[in-house]
Amino acid sequence: MLETKPANTWISFAFLEAVCRTTTKILQKVIGVLGKTFAHAFLASTIVGFTQALASLISLKIARKKVFPGWFNFWGACIFGTSATIITILSFVVFTLGGDIGINTFIMTLAIVPGALIDRFIFKEKLNYTQWLGLLLAVFAGYSILGWPSLNKILALPIWIWLSFIIMLSLAFNTGIARKIKDINPLAKNFWGGLVTFALSLGGLIFLGKLKLTTDFSPTMQKLWLSSIISGVIVIGIWSFSVLSYKRGAPIAFKGLIMYGTYLTAAMFLGIIIFNEPLTSSKLIGIPIYLLAYALMNKKSSMETA
Repeated sequence: MLETKPANTWISFAFLEAVCRTTTKILQKVIGVLGKTFAHAFLASTIVGFTQALASLISLKIARKKVFPGWFNFWGACIFGTSATIITILSFVVFTLGGDIGINTFIMTLAIVPGALIDRFIFKEKLNYTQWLGLLLAVFAGYSILGWPSLNKILALPIWIWLSFIIMLSLAFNTGIARKIKDINPLAKNFWGGLVTFALSLGGLIFLGKLKLTTDFSPTMQKLWLSSIISGVIVIGIWSFSVLSYKRGAPIAFKGLIMYGTYLTAAMFLGIIIFNEPLTSSKLIGIPIYLLAYALMNKKSSMETA
């Protein structure tokens, strides 16, 4: 009974993170469609990082909180920001290449699989037989969402699907980092991580020789700038709610039952409604299987057998 209040608290933060992620996913699709080249993805990521870092710094100053969180948390935030840069840039590229919001989101939610393994081998949380079954079901659900492709079709899948898997693995890595530095001030994490995203993305623009994109304010680019700025603000919410949920004791796997379940369902159906993406039988079958997989991984509803 004593754990009820903290559990409810982190569940609320997990739900709010899902709302922010869903909104960001829609904006990523908008930016991906507006952007025509790989360089546009770097520009959007640069704007996101700058907005995130600036807004966080202002908030820290207003709240009179320390900007430097200590060396351990500082390096953790920088590593998180580096991985987040990969996630941000590739997320825009996925939609530039014609990616499907529903499928991309689902592949990203499969981060629960490596996330559970991080729980098991890094944080030493045992998984019982029911939870291992949940992991297998999650993988099967992913196979269903992709339309049950044969081996030949798997090898010939569009590049944006493979990029989605890279994003998923990076996301799983970041969940582990987020849990490691759960004591960091969320705004400090956003500032340093956003600063890293800004620096790396701007460096990418310079390397590509496309720095002139930063002075392009044509009507299309104005929409890209606006969408990127809004994304940068929302990312602060995503990172902050993630830190706050782990600070309240959320395990990676069970947190996904709330966050990823909400995120997946909302993003998939909004993609269908807003962008006219196809509603396939494999998607309809994959979603409930995936949610069942999460339910099986809930330690509070299963016996500890391993």
